[in-house]
Amino acid sequence: MPKPPSILVALLACAALTTSPAVAAEPVTATADFQEALFSPVDGVLDFEETADGIKVKGTFQKGFSSGRPDDYLLQVLDNATVIVDFSEEFRDVADIKSPAVAEFEFTTKTKQKIADIRNEHVVVRQLVDVAAGIKVQAEIGRAKVQKG
Repeated sequence: MPKPPSILVALLACAALTTSPAVAAEPVTATADFQEALFSPVDGVLDFEETADGIKVKGTFQKGFSSGRPDDYLLQVLDNATVIVDFSEEFRDVADIKSPAVAEFEFTTKTKQKIADIRNEHVVVRQLVDVAAGIKVQAEIGRAKVQKG
């Protein structure tokens, strides 16, 4: 004689039939808001989003870029003086600089770092500046704290 289903099996079956399908999780995001200040001419916003491939960056800068050459700039996330993520190469590939502004851009950097790794750190913009014939130095022209998006 077959055994009747237990109450537990019946409850599980009922729950499976009445629960709503899983809702996709919200993407993990952060933002960095650059404010023009003395010795820090960059003004703009960067938005970060965690993806399966790495970190997607969207942004625009209204001012602060005196050179029209993307190769003159570095875009990095720092923990004190240590570079956590270097976005420079991807930024240079997409930056449309119409001095002093940078048009809206977007890129994804392949990295194992997550948004949690860069949150509360500083993203900096540095410009390579000629100080003598053939000698360039990095001058920090913008700094913003990466905050929860």
